[in-house]
Amino acid sequence: MKRILGFLLSVVFVFGLAACDEAEVEKVDNNNENETTSEENNGEDNEANNENEAENNSNNVEENEDEDLQVGDTVNFDGLEITLNEVRNEPGGEFDEPDEDLFVVANLTVENTTDEEETVSSILNVELRDDEGYTYSTTILMDGTKGQLDGSVEPGGTLRGEIPFDVPESDTYELHFSNPFKSGKAIWTFSFDELQ
Repeated sequence: MKRILGFLLSVVFVFGLAACDEAEVEKVDNNNENETTSEENNGEDNEANNENEAENNSNNVEENEDEDLQVGDTVNFDGLEITLNEVRNEPGGEFDEPDEDLFVVANLTVENTTDEEETVSSILNVELRDDEGYTYSTTILMDGTKGQLDGSVEPGGTLRGEIPFDVPESDTYELHFSNPFKSGKAIWTFSFDELQ
C-alpha cells in the first residue's frame, strides 16, 4: 500500500513540476521579412535610420506579446507557428444539430519549426471560450469540416485542420491554444459578426 501511495505521489509531483514550466508564446509578425527586404534596398545612406527602426521594432515585439491575437494572426508557441486562418458558423449536415445555438468551426495551421517531432491534439490543446467565460471543447460534426487538427508534425512539417465547437451565441469568442503541462496560452479573439 505504501508503494502504491508513493508511486501516486511521485506521479503527481512529476506532473506538478511539468505544469510549472512556462510555454514561450510570441506573436509572429509576417510583415517583418518584407520590411527587412525593402530596408536593405534603401542603401547604406539610411543605415542609421534602419538601426533606429530595428530598435523600435524590437520594442514593439515586446509590446505585441500582450496584444490580443485576431483571425489571420500567427503565434510561435514553443516552436510551433500556429495561425488561425478563419472562423465560421457551420450549419452541419442532416444529422448535425447543435445542443447549444450554433457550430463554430476554427481553421488552423500548425508549422513545426523545431528539430523534433511534435504532437497536436484538438482535445488537449484547444478550447473555445464565450463572453461569459464558459469554455467549450471540440465536438463531433459529421459534415462541413475539412480534416482534423490532430496528429504528429515532423520537423519543418505543417498540419492544417478544422475544429468544430458546439456553443451558444456570444458577442465575442476566444480561441485558446495551450499545453496542458505548461502555463501560458495563445488567445485569439473574434466577434460573432466575424463568423463567415
